[in-house]
Amino acid sequence: MTMTHTDSSSAVLTLPIEVHVFEHLGTTYAFDARNFTILRPRPVLAQVLRRAATAPLDVIESELAESFDPLDVRQAYLEAMDLLDNGTLSSTPPARPRRPPFSHLVVMLAGGCNMGCTYCFEKDVPIYQEKNLMTRERADEVLDWFFRHQEGDSAHIQLYGGEPMLNWPILQHVVERAEAWATDNEKTLTKYLITNGTLLVRDRIRWLRDHAVTIQVSVDGDEGTHDVFRVFKNGKGTIDNIKGHIRELGEEGADFNLRAVVTRQRKDPAAIVEGLRSYGADQVSFEVVATDSPAARFTEADWAEFNAGYDEFVHNPQESWSLLPDDMKSVIIKICSGQKVFYGCGAGISEVTVSPDGSIYECQRIYRTPYSSIFEDTSPTDLGSALLTMVDDRPVCRDCWARYLCGGGCMHQSHTEGTEDPLPEYCTMKRNLVEASVIAIGDLRSRLIEAEGR
Repeated sequence: MTMTHTDSSSAVLTLPIEVHVFEHLGTTYAFDARNFTILRPRPVLAQVLRRAATAPLDVIESELAESFDPLDVRQAYLEAMDLLDNGTLSSTPPARPRRPPFSHLVVMLAGGCNMGCTYCFEKDVPIYQEKNLMTRERADEVLDWFFRHQEGDSAHIQLYGGEPMLNWPILQHVVERAEAWATDNEKTLTKYLITNGTLLVRDRIRWLRDHAVTIQVSVDGDEGTHDVFRVFKNGKGTIDNIKGHIRELGEEGADFNLRAVVTRQRKDPAAIVEGLRSYGADQVSFEVVATDSPAARFTEADWAEFNAGYDEFVHNPQESWSLLPDDMKSVIIKICSGQKVFYGCGAGISEVTVSPDGSIYECQRIYRTPYSSIFEDTSPTDLGSALLTMVDDRPVCRDCWARYLCGGGCMHQSHTEGTEDPLPEYCTMKRNLVEASVIAIGDLRSRLIEAEGR
């Protein structure tokens, strides 16, 4: 228990808990924001848990007097204390995490792109104006720098652009050199390619599969939705080119997923996911566009419509794990494993992006001014990024019950809106997702308990 001082002569006794209580379809859930415990408390206990962190027992009794007998309130309060004592509910914040190790390298193999997406956040950045291909010599210099400064037993290389497959020979070279280094140094290496899919021919797909490269293809939903913004430079739609390559990814057994950018032209999450799955992909996800394009950028009204649809989408019961939204799967796994997210991303310290000229950027999406160069031969650990802010240090985040499953969100999206803080609408979306995940876990546990009792 904690003592909350109100003035120099008095103090009130409160419980050191941080519990989010909410209802869904007549069922009440309580979620411990710090240790991820999920409870289905009876009504009086739920009301006590709502108040016990900020109000003493006598105030709680007074507030609940019209709904519950004082004895029931006191018994519920004692139950809350027991939940604290036995560790079901947390009594202290999690230990502050150590600085994350530098382990992720984003290699910009090509600054340019063969497409001309009108909402692209990269379209006005100088390094994207031409093909701007990374040379083999520069790729070796980038990798040598990474190998010198990488920390820990695991490493990750993301193949990025522009469109990275415009530089296919160097992509192969980077992967093969990284694999050899990982083998020689007993590192666990993962590789990830983000591509628009237009250059994914079958031979390349087989090579990527054989080298265990996970492939993310950018697709904005069904054919009509995709071709609104994702076009070639001549304005022609790209989906007819891409959908055959997606089919080949499945035929060749490649590890791939589809990811959409949600714009104001199509804001229905369920329809977007259905459109992505229509191409034969099991792993699909989406993100809200971060752009200055008026035709694509969300207005306040767009956000409200989207979040209403998103809330319905994530709360819609599914028949199997495979049909759950990928973002929900990720949150469920984190809750069940107790994995906390202290940072929205690792930009600037655990992850950096290196452009074709060797410049280092904190974020793969924030390309205005590099904050170093591989030729300075300095580790990101020593560069002092301003982007990597622990969620408990951010005023707008530190009191949010969902913060350890969010980390504060995407800094690029915040920067696009002219702020350092996550967008309020984004926070609403994340809280809806976490509540839906809590409900899914609670319902599954109840069904398992019922099955064991039969």
